[in-house]
Amino acid sequence: MPESRDSDMDELAPIASFEQVGGVDADGAEQAGEPEASAAGATQAAQAEGADASGEPAAEGARGQQDEKSEPGEQGEGVAAALSSLKEGLDAIGAVRDAAKRHAGARSQLKELKRELEKTQEVLDHRVEIEASFDQIVRDETANAESARAEIAQAEADTARLGAERDALEEQLKAMREAHETAIRPYRDLMESTRGRSDDAAKSLAEIRRAVKSADQQVADAAKRREQRIADANRSVDNAQERLRRVEGELASMQSSGGSPAALSKMQAEVVTERAHRDAARSNVARVTAEGQQLVDNAQTHLWTQKQSLETIERQAEEAKREADERREEYERLYNANLAEEKALEEQVNQRKKSLEETARAKADAEERAGAAEAALEEAREIHATPEVTEQLRHGIQEGESALARQQSEVDSLADTERRLRESTRSKRFLFIGVAVAIVVIVVLLVVLLTRGA
Repeated sequence: MPESRDSDMDELAPIASFEQVGGVDADGAEQAGEPEASAAGATQAAQAEGADASGEPAAEGARGQQDEKSEPGEQGEGVAAALSSLKEGLDAIGAVRDAAKRHAGARSQLKELKRELEKTQEVLDHRVEIEASFDQIVRDETANAESARAEIAQAEADTARLGAERDALEEQLKAMREAHETAIRPYRDLMESTRGRSDDAAKSLAEIRRAVKSADQQVADAAKRREQRIADANRSVDNAQERLRRVEGELASMQSSGGSPAALSKMQAEVVTERAHRDAARSNVARVTAEGQQLVDNAQTHLWTQKQSLETIERQAEEAKREADERREEYERLYNANLAEEKALEEQVNQRKKSLEETARAKADAEERAGAAEAALEEAREIHATPEVTEQLRHGIQEGESALARQQSEVDSLADTERRLRESTRSKRFLFIGVAVAIVVIVVLLVVLLTRGA
C-alpha cells in the first residue's frame, strides 16, 4: 500500500505540471468525460491539414498524381493513430482520477466509522462502570446530596440572621451620626465664630502695624525737615554777619582815610541796616528751631499713640488666636472621638456584609454540589433501569466492528485497484502528457515567431 501511494504521487507530478501548462484540469469531470469531442475536433483539424497538404502537390502537375493519391492515405492513418493515442491517454487519466476519488471517499468513510465506534465504546464503558458501582454510587451521591442540602439550609439561616444584624447595625449607625451631629454643632459654631474674631484681630493688627510704620516715618521726616530749616537759618546768620563785617571794615577804612561826611553817614546807615539783618537772622534761627522741634514732638506723640494702640491690638489678637485655637482643638477632639465610634460601628456593618457574601458563595457552592449529586443519582438510576440500552450498545459495537472490517477491506481493494490501474495506464498517460506538452510548445513557438514577424 505505501509503495502504491508513492508511485501514485510520482505519476501525478508530471500530470500536475501538464495541467498548469496545457490547461487540462485533472479535477474537471467535463474535460475528462468528453474525450470523443476532443478527438473529433483533432480529427477535423488533421483532415483540414491533410487537405492543405494534398493541395500543394496537385498544383505541381500531373506527373505526381500517383504519389498524391498514396500520401493523403498514409497521413490520414497517422493522424487517426495519434488521435487514438491521445484519446486513450485522456481516458486513462480520467479512470485514474475516478479510482483515486473512490479510494479517498472510502478512506473518509473508514475514519468516520472509527470515530463513531470509539464514541459508542466510550458510552458503553461509562455505562458498564456505573452499573458495576451502582450501589456505592447511590450511597455516596445520596450522602453528598443530603450534606449539600444541609449546608444550603444552614446558609439560608445564616443569611437571615446576618441580614437582620446588618440592618440593625445600619440603623444604629444612622442614629449615632445624627446624635453626633446634633451634639457637635454648637462646638463647630463656636469654633467658627472665634476663628472669625481671630481673623478680624489679625487684620486690625496688620493695619495698626502699617500705621506705626507710617508714624515712625513721619518722625524721621519731621526731624530731617527741622535740621534742614535750622541749617538754612544759621547760614542766613552767617551771611548777615559776613556782610556786617565787610560794611564795618569799609566804614573804618573811610574814617581813617578822612572820607566825606555824607559818605560816612551813608556807610554808617548801612552798618545799622546789616546789624538789623543779623539780629533778625538770629531771631529766625530761634523761631525755626522752636517750630521744627514742635513738629518733631507732634510726630513723636503720634508715634507713641500708635505704638500704644499696637500693643493693645497685639494683645487682643493673641487672645483671639489663642481662644480660636482652643475652640478648634476642642472641636477636633470631639469630632475625632465621634468619628472613631462611627468607624467602629461601621466596621461591624462591613463585617456582616462580608459574612453575607461568604455565605452566599457557600450556598451557591452547596447548590452546585447538590445538583451534581442529583444528576449523578439520576444518571446511575437511569442506567441501572435500562440494561437493554447497554445490550443495544454492545450489539451496535459488534455491528460497527463488522462494518469497520468490511470498510477496511473495501479500502484495501480500492487501493489495490488504483495501484494496478496506475501501473497499467502509465505509458498511455505519459504519452498523452508528452504529446500535449509538445503541442503547447509548438503553439508557443508559433506565437513568438508571429509576434516577432509582426
